[in-house]
Amino acid sequence: MHDAGVLSPVVEATAIAVAELCAAVDEPSPLIVDLGGGPGVYLRACLRRAPTARGVVIDLSKACARAAVRGEPTAASVIADVWRQIPMRSASATVALSVFAPRNIAETARVLRAGGHLVIVTPRPDHLTELVGPLGMLRVGPDKDDRIDAALSPAFGIIDRRVVQETRTVTAPTIADLVAMGPSAFHHDRAHIDEVADAVADARGGSLEVTVAVTVTVCRVRGDRSHPSGSDQRVTD
Repeated sequence: MHDAGVLSPVVEATAIAVAELCAAVDEPSPLIVDLGGGPGVYLRACLRRAPTARGVVIDLSKACARAAVRGEPTAASVIADVWRQIPMRSASATVALSVFAPRNIAETARVLRAGGHLVIVTPRPDHLTELVGPLGMLRVGPDKDDRIDAALSPAFGIIDRRVVQETRTVTAPTIADLVAMGPSAFHHDRAHIDEVADAVADARGGSLEVTVAVTVTVCRVRGDRSHPSGSDQRVTD
């Protein structure tokens, strides 16, 4: 799906936001931690734009852990559940990254250094809207930003919010991959997803335009660390 370039605008916008944060700190080698980072596509893009930085991907998948560090000398990976205690020292990371992933807010704040930042990428209500109905995908609520703000407020202050929205042309295999990578995949098996994706693409001459729409939210950890560090603050998309 990433090879098809569907989410390239999202990857680049995320990398630019992280690189700007890394450039603004007085650290020779800032540390980026990608929480629930999968195969490291976003972290790799960040490291290309911030060449002095180091990176860590934390994900439950062993296959993703291997893929994330392949050919990346400044990246490491850890197999762990981000909804539990993050296996990093307190105040060790410069930037935390959460792209379409669960957010353990208290633990994320704990591993960030004073003045550290969290970059969150979340889908907007019109993200992949052309596929939501035909493929039974879960819808994004219109109050999503408000819910994120409320969950973050004990530990983080929001300093920037950027909208990325473009249209991309996709074919049946990519449609199926887009569905399979999201939470809707838990409700349908892959054979069903492939069948419906083929039907949707065939009905439109083999391909269709889909909307890619996300919000990139940049937050700074609060200086007083007034959040309860041992609390269980979890947020999902």
